[in-house]
Amino acid sequence: MKKIKFFQFATILFLALTFSNCEEDGAIQFIVVDEFETNASVQGLMGLSSITVNQKMNISDLLDNASTFVEADVESVVVTLQDYSGNSISGTFNLTVGSANLLTNESLSLTVGVPSSEITIPSTNSDILSSINSGEVQVNFTGATAAAIADNDFTLNMKFKIKAKVE
Repeated sequence: MKKIKFFQFATILFLALTFSNCEEDGAIQFIVVDEFETNASVQGLMGLSSITVNQKMNISDLLDNASTFVEADVESVVVTLQDYSGNSISGTFNLTVGSANLLTNESLSLTVGVPSSEITIPSTNSDILSSINSGEVQVNFTGATAAAIADNDFTLNMKFKIKAKVE
């Protein structure tokens, strides 16, 4: 009989300690990783040797089943040249999402219809949390090309892999 009472006491004590260590009234946080694409129409640059693209990207899908962002980082980006009448565009490019300078003077050679290699964003540059406004972020892609642009109307597809902690 003493063994049963001791076992019951030990079980209750164990459960009490276990539940007392649980977080109460805290928001549940979870990490979401997803890819987002933006198609930037580039017009009027034929004969020039520079590109400037300003585009908003909606990333509110990261908030499915959550209400706010706690952290948000761009892990990588892939750029694809589309609908271009020349063969390729090469040069050095800068990529900014909000106020985060993701790429600075990155050498790229973009071939029509061929995605670039995945460009990993250093963790020191990847934080875009302060740049999210109503589930959208501003994307700026600029650069100097090695040769004059051979088309007046083409598209740059940018696919971002974003990791966010939401609650």
